Amino acid sequence: MMLPSRSSPNLTSDLEILFKQHYKALCITANNIVNDHDAAQDVVQDVFVVLLRKMGTIEINVSLKAYVFRATINTALNYIKKNPCKELWENESLAVYNSNNSIGKNSLEQQELEECINQAINLLPPKCKAVFLLNRYEDMKYREVAEHMGISIKTVENQMGKALKRLRNHLKPHIVRKSSVTT
Repeated sequence: MMLPSRSSPNLTSDLEILFKQHYKALCITANNIVNDHDAAQDVVQDVFVVLLRKMGTIEINVSLKAYVFRATINTALNYIKKNPCKELWENESLAVYNSNNSIGKNSLEQQELEECINQAINLLPPKCKAVFLLNRYEDMKYREVAEHMGISIKTVENQMGKALKRLRNHLKPHIVRKSSVTT
């Protein structure tokens, strides 16, 4: 499928429709990777700017939706590579902010466990993290994750195995500590 050229009279309306249909889902996907709402919006906007620039020269061999999602994931992963310290600082700041501002919503133990889980997820390699978040937080099946990321189902399975193993290892001290307290 070839995108319309820049001279296409419907170019603006085509992009506008595409943007309106997928913007929210793309922002959620990008935000799950970069952990920053504003940066996620920038990532999605960058994807559409690149689409606009490459109109007529880009050939898409998958569905347009899958292409846009994959482009968003790649752009978000590139954002993390370019801004690794900023992401770590913001995640730590957010964790401190959330723990200081939750008002009786959860027990202290549950808050600690949630923070530990979030920290473990943020320590995953970028692609592994993206696969894990799409599967567990966006409720996508392995096949859907594979299609959106442009990878094989086997790669999704391997990345999920890697993510779950790392999460178990990271959470083991916390879970053992909780178990030894309750027995």
